[in-house]
Amino acid sequence: MMNLSRAVVRSFATTAGRRSAAVPKDQIEKGYFEIRKVQEHFQKKDGKPVFLKGSVVDNVLYRITVALSLVGIGGMGKLFYELSVPKKE
Repeated sequence: MMNLSRAVVRSFATTAGRRSAAVPKDQIEKGYFEIRKVQEHFQKKDGKPVFLKGSVVDNVLYRITVALSLVGIGGMGKLFYELSVPKKE
């Protein structure tokens, strides 16, 4: 059992070095500039929270989440009211 875990650790520890050396420098620079462009977009001071800066899909998902949360809170309020106020017979 111990030999198997050493073999697994060794295989994970040795493959990363071989893969990272094969990336051309122009691709690294291109990736850097793309990441920098995305960072500038999300760090722009426009008054929006970061979770709404992505696209229209982010805004729709946010509104659906808020609506479902309000429905859940309303349902909990109704449940608490029904359990705390006895029914009239």
